[in-house]
Amino acid sequence: MKPRVSILLALAAAGLVAVPVAAQQLYKYTGPDGRVQYSDRLPADGRKVEKVTSSRVSTISPGSAAASPGGEAAKSTGPKTAAEQEQDFRKRRMEAEEKSRKDEKLAEEKRLNDQNCTALRSQLSGVQSGARVARLTETGERVFLDDDGMRQEAQRLQREIAQTCK
Repeated sequence: MKPRVSILLALAAAGLVAVPVAAQQLYKYTGPDGRVQYSDRLPADGRKVEKVTSSRVSTISPGSAAASPGGEAAKSTGPKTAAEQEQDFRKRRMEAEEKSRKDEKLAEEKRLNDQNCTALRSQLSGVQSGARVARLTETGERVFLDDDGMRQEAQRLQREIAQTCK
């Protein structure tokens, strides 16, 4: 049984050593002498590098943000950082709030339009009912509409209803 225990200990030790290596970022590039080199740092001269990860290789061009010291790599593939996820979340939340404000504004406009239509239809039915309709003049005097005035008022209300209540 001792050989099994020593094998398990050796495998555990190898696993502990491999974890930090896997967590580090490796870059592959061609050195000035033409040989392929691997490093955990970007080359200082800004040459084209390949980012080596556990199962894939991504290319970083010299003009990208990762090629500059302290720059951040373009994250078109792979998992997003917490800051990027937070930024995406805030963007989605702002878009949702803006959409909500627009929807509320549209709903309020529709409600006001419906109220206006209801009032216009009520006025039209009052004019068409044959009841006496009075208007105030500029001097504040009450004047009752005759049959011709009632007909013109009904036509005006019908035009407004046609324009407003679509």
